[in-house]
Parts: sequence; structure tokens; C-alpha cells
Amino acid sequence: MHNKTNLIKKIILVGLLTISPLLALEEANIKSEMESKTQNITNVLQNSSLSSQQKKEQIAPVTDSIFDYKIMSKISLGQNWKQLTLEEQNNFSNKFEHKLKNSYFEKLELYTNEKVVVNELKKVKATRIHLHTDIVGSSESYEIIYKFYKVKNSNDWLIYDIDITGVSIIQTYRKQFTEFLATKSFNELLDSL
Repeated sequence: MHNKTNLIKKIILVGLLTISPLLALEEANIKSEMESKTQNITNVLQNSSLSSQQKKEQIAPVTDSIFDYKIMSKISLGQNWKQLTLEEQNNFSNKFEHKLKNSYFEKLELYTNEKVVVNELKKVKATRIHLHTDIVGSSESYEIIYKFYKVKNSNDWLIYDIDITGVSIIQTYRKQFTEFLATKSFNELLDSL
């Protein structure tokens, strides 16, 4: 019976991961929702009874609801994005999303009870908001800025980039991909992801 219950839980979780729509945030709720989501992730990470895979499975729906992986993919490829067919764009987006998630979860596994402090929300443009947070450890702290954009024709906001101690994740990938595509093909880039 225990195995059947676990199987049902896994099926439901997989279903949520594959059909989970973007649950974008409204501007007035960004800070409070991010505080709540950050606390949820922290609680999962601190739960020593969960395996690494179980933690990943519980955190993925939280991150999937606020990150726009398609926009992140588009920005990371820059001008090269426009040269791709719709199928190539979708293939790249799927592989890049997978790469981002793996990178994110690898970093989360380094978590050792640091405190996450959600600081201030700054509206830098009518359609851009930066949420400043700090990761505070026993000996050091560093700033993370979550960059949100306003989804067209809605009141919703999604994350399109993250700055970690002043370095943009998406701009870093964009530079790497531009250099890669200067000498290699798009299919080789796909294979490298």
C-alpha cells in the first residue's frame, strides 16, 4: 500500500510539473510572494529527511511558477534567436530550461542554513522590476537581484534574469553562446547543452 501511495504522489507531482501554467505574480504581491516562496524553498532544503531528488521535486513547481524560461532562452541567444525556426527555438528553450534548472539545483545543494532576506523592490522601468535579496551566512553575505518583466496585456510579472553579486546569469550565457556560435553550429550548441 505504501508503494502505491508513493506512486500516486509521483504521478500527481509529474502531472503538476508538466501542466503547471506560469503563475505570474501581480506587482503588488511580488515581494510578499517571493518571501513566501523563498521560505518554502528554505523549509524544503532544511528538511534532512528528504533526499536530494525529493527536494528537487518539491522545489521545481515553486520555481516553474515564477521563471519565464522561454524569454530567458530568447535573451540568452540574442540576435541568433531570430535566425531559428520555431522548432529550433522550442528545442533550444527546452534544453536551456533543463540546463538552468540543473544549475539552480546544484547551487541549492550547497545551502547550509544561510538566511535569505528579501529587501526592496525597485521599479526600474514601467515594465521592469528588480527585487533585491541578500543571502546571509555566518561569515559572508551576497546580493541576489531577481529581475522581473511585465507580461504584455496583463498585470502579471515573471522573472527573466537573476544577478548574483552583480553578474547576470542570462548575460553570461549570452556571451558564451555568442562566442560558441561564432565558430560552431546551432546543432553543436544544442548538443553541448
